[in-house]
Amino acid sequence: GLLAVTPEGRWRAAPPAHVHGNPTGAGDSAVAGLLSGLVEHLPWPDRLTRAVALSAATVLAPVAGEFDRAAYEELLGRGVAVTAEAGAA
Repeated sequence: GLLAVTPEGRWRAAPPAHVHGNPTGAGDSAVAGLLSGLVEHLPWPDRLTRAVALSAATVLAPVAGEFDRAAYEELLGRGVAVTAEAGAA
C-alpha cells in the first residue's frame, strides 16, 4: 500500500488483499502510476488508486517487469481501498 501526506490531506491506499507473485518491478510500477496521475492532474486519491493497482498487477504478472492488464483494470475499477486520514502535512 501507499500513504500520501500533502498540504491538501492524507490518504492511504491498499489492494483488497495481499497479492502473491513476483515483486520485481512493482516499485517502478507504483512510481509510474503516481507520475502519470501527476501529469494528468488527478487528485491524490486517484493517483494512489492508479499506483497501487498498477503495482499489484505487476506482482501478479507471470513475467517480471510486465503487468497483468485484466488485474489492473479490475483493481482500478473497484479493488483499491483509499481512505482519508485526519491531519495534513
